[in-house]
Amino acid sequence: MKALRCRRWVLCVVAIGLLGSGWAWAEESVSQAMDSVVNRLYATKSLDELYAITNKQIENFITPEERHAFATQHWCFDVNVPVVVSVMHDVDQKTPPFWLREDGFKKTGMIVKNMENWKYAVWQKKFPAGRVELGINGFDKFRAHYFVCVGPQTPGTKVTLSNFYPAGQEIEVMKPGSLIYHDWTELVLTQVPKALLGQQLLPTSRGRSVDAALIGSFRKTLFPSSDKPDLLYLTWSGDPHTTQTIQWRTDSKVKDGVARYRKKGAKNYSVVKGTFSSMDDRMLANDRVCNWHVAVVRGLTPGTTYEYQVGSPTANTWSAWTEFKTEPENPKQFSFFWASDVHSNVHWGHLQTAVFKKHPEAAFCVLSGDLVRTGAERGDWDEMLKYGEPMYRTRPIMPAVGNHDAQYGLGAGMYLQIFNLPKNGPKALKPNSAYTFSYGNTEFFVLDVMADTKAQTVWLKKQLAKSTATWKIVMFHFPIYWFEDESPDLGVAWGPLIDKYHVDLVLMGHIHEYTRTYPMYGGKRVASTAKGTVYYTTISIPHHSPNHPQPAYIEKWIKNIPFAVEITIKGKHLGLTAYEKDGSVGDTYAMDK
Repeated sequence: MKALRCRRWVLCVVAIGLLGSGWAWAEESVSQAMDSVVNRLYATKSLDELYAITNKQIENFITPEERHAFATQHWCFDVNVPVVVSVMHDVDQKTPPFWLREDGFKKTGMIVKNMENWKYAVWQKKFPAGRVELGINGFDKFRAHYFVCVGPQTPGTKVTLSNFYPAGQEIEVMKPGSLIYHDWTELVLTQVPKALLGQQLLPTSRGRSVDAALIGSFRKTLFPSSDKPDLLYLTWSGDPHTTQTIQWRTDSKVKDGVARYRKKGAKNYSVVKGTFSSMDDRMLANDRVCNWHVAVVRGLTPGTTYEYQVGSPTANTWSAWTEFKTEPENPKQFSFFWASDVHSNVHWGHLQTAVFKKHPEAAFCVLSGDLVRTGAERGDWDEMLKYGEPMYRTRPIMPAVGNHDAQYGLGAGMYLQIFNLPKNGPKALKPNSAYTFSYGNTEFFVLDVMADTKAQTVWLKKQLAKSTATWKIVMFHFPIYWFEDESPDLGVAWGPLIDKYHVDLVLMGHIHEYTRTYPMYGGKRVASTAKGTVYYTTISIPHHSPNHPQPAYIEKWIKNIPFAVEITIKGKHLGLTAYEKDGSVGDTYAMDK
């Protein structure tokens, strides 16, 4: 479980958009080499051969030019004086990076350890002043990327590092307690050889291990795209009274898309033109490229049921007609679903469908993160949307980013491309990352735990301060009330705002357990919801939790049971019911204003 609880690296050194213009060629060189290799593999190997490819086969397959790029253009920087560069790779990696020995690195007897007691072998090489060029982590998919420290050849000489590729490199001190992976800040060094103490440590991101991963990396989606639209799902990017955002998928050959819509029962329909963006998942062997389409219908009548279908006029392929309903003008009562950590799991689809049948009046669904297992693998998104489609095509889903949606420091690129959400979040964040929306007398504030906390704190304060909603609900992924405080910065940044502006509910996830706190204020239990906020976490797929103590501020705690939670708001009354798949009720709670 611990290995899943990753934090973020705000600087995102792997993000292409942050590269300094002086060294942008380096990443392009590795990327171009990968494209060349993968394209030739697709042209000459069967899918079964790709799934079973070995390191020796790759070594014999790549060209000298590609080998050079893989050996030198992955991680680069300048040094002002002669230095000793130490590369530390996990001893469990069966095949060390091929370029280490070829480039003159020598394996020492030194070992570095981190708090999980993982061991790293130390390889060293002397470099003159100038450019240092290092290679890929290997052709396998080994997640523990190597890290680097740099020291002077002449003791006492000051070493200055500059012109980093990737840009945005942070520098730590090589000592116990220092972090080595920016996407897992809880993981720190525990044992450092005396000879390396005090040197300049260059942390990295575990996700960089996939930059040239070929062994075990070719994948297939269970649900390949075609020229017929599928995976229909709704979101809101505008006013739920008068707009509806409709999204769907096709294969890469379908370049156009429209949504037809009409009031339920009408004969004639209107048409709104859609847009699309292509998604290339290089290692998805059976469906590498697909198109994600979106059409936003505007000018709708509040409180009205509409029928719609989507398709391509050129290909003449269409979905079946289905329905959505706009928000009533002033709904006296409404309900919605909440789930978390669904992880592309078919069990969530079964649970969701069962509870939706029980409460078909639900207007929408909110998801507090970890929608998929691995956010950079498109097949996971195909599964998540396929299993959820029975509800998602008729009820909008409004999600938050979880650590699995932006896993291993790779960013939430697929999530941000797939979901079209309100563009009213912090300007410093990418669109669809954090946002707010309202339904009835309730306002939702959705935050991204994998993005810049400071920018969201400033934004959240402004949004809460001006909100006139009767009910205020904040949603994000990492819990700030649990016996292991893995995200103390979030509690410090957002907790006081939640207290000050009296947020009613905070919906979270991540810990894979159902918990409900007593009303909390300032980190302490208070007498009633009039004086504090109730914090919830839930899990919506089967999971077995380890034994650990129950914090005193947790009022309800249920282990090992997946729930879909239905929340009903009627004026100044809020009721919550947690359902199992068979309709059993695990928890109920109510509060009144």
